[in-house]
Amino acid sequence: MDAVELTRALVRIPSVSGSEAGCVALLREMLPKATVVGRNVFAVRGSGDDTLLLNSHMDTVPASPEWTIDPLGAILSDGKVRGLGANDAKGPLAALVCAFLRARVPARGRLVLAATCDEETGGEGLGTLLPSLPKVSASIIGEPTGLEACSCQRGLLRLRLVARGKRAHAARPWQGENAIEKAARDVSRLAGLPLPVHPLLGAATLQVTMIRGGVRTNVVPPECTLEVDARTVPELDNRALFERVRGLVESEVDLVSERIAPVETSASSRIVRAALGALSQDAPRAFGGVSDLFHVRAAPGIVLGPGRSEQSHAADEWIETEQLERGVEAYGRVIAGYFEGASGA
Repeated sequence: MDAVELTRALVRIPSVSGSEAGCVALLREMLPKATVVGRNVFAVRGSGDDTLLLNSHMDTVPASPEWTIDPLGAILSDGKVRGLGANDAKGPLAALVCAFLRARVPARGRLVLAATCDEETGGEGLGTLLPSLPKVSASIIGEPTGLEACSCQRGLLRLRLVARGKRAHAARPWQGENAIEKAARDVSRLAGLPLPVHPLLGAATLQVTMIRGGVRTNVVPPECTLEVDARTVPELDNRALFERVRGLVESEVDLVSERIAPVETSASSRIVRAALGALSQDAPRAFGGVSDLFHVRAAPGIVLGPGRSEQSHAADEWIETEQLERGVEAYGRVIAGYFEGASGA
C-alpha cells in the first residue's frame, strides 16, 4: 500500500481522540512485529544503540458543522485526498510508515515507528508510550510542514487569575472592594509585560482570553476570574513566565497547564544537519503549532511532514497526493542521512 492509499485507508477509520482502536488494528497488521500499548502501536527495525524515532498521531479533532463532504469519505480528486485528518496527521503518518518499511537500517542503528493517540487532547499518547520504547537518540515528528524541517516550537502555558474583592451595594462602593477593577489593573500589567523574541519562533505571547465576574448590576463584585493563554519560547519557559506573572499581579495565580514546554534543537545536531542536507534547505524553520516533539525534547528532534499547516482542523480538510509521495522520499533521505552522519555526530 502506497502513502496515498494508506492515507485514504486511515481517513476512512473514525479516530477522534480516544477512539483510535481502528487505526491501531490497521497499522498492527502492516508493521512487522508490531506492539500495542494502550491506544498506541509501534514497531522496531534494527538492534543498534543509535535509535531514530519516527512518530506521528492517529487521532483527529471532531468534524465541525462547516464540513460539506463526508469527513470519512477519503475522496481522491484533483490531486488531493479529502477527509478528516488527511492533513493532520494521517497523511504524514502514512508517509512515515512507508518510509519506515523501505529504509535501510545499519547494524549500529535502530529505527522505531510509533503511531500514537491523544495528540490533540493530551492523555495517553507518546508521553505514556516512551517507557516502552528503546532510548531515543533523535526523532522525527510527522506533522504538516510543507516538507520543511522545523527545529523548534513554542510551549503552551495556561493560567487562571482570580481577583478577590469585597461585596457591597453599588451605591456604597466605599464599603467594598471591586474585584473587576483589580482584575482590570492586572490586565493592563499583563499587556505591558515585556516578552522575549526568538529568532525563529518570534515573540512569546500572553493573552487574556476570557473574563468572568460580577453578581448583578447593583452589587460591587467580590470576585473576577481571568483566563490566560501564553505561548512560550526557550528564552522564557513556562515555569519562568508563571513566576514572572505571579510576581507582577494583584490577583491569585493558578497554574492550569504547563505540560507543553517550548523546544529547540540545535542546528548543529545530526538530525537537523541530515534534514537540511536531504531537503536542500538552507536553515531550519519554526513549527507554528505544538506537537509531540516536546515529549522527546531530551534528545535532538525535528518536526517534518507533507501537508499545509492551514489545512489542519479545517473544514473539508485535504492533503495533496504529490506532497504525500514527496514526503515518503523526503523521510527516506533524512533517515539515510542521519545514519550516514553518525561518524560526525
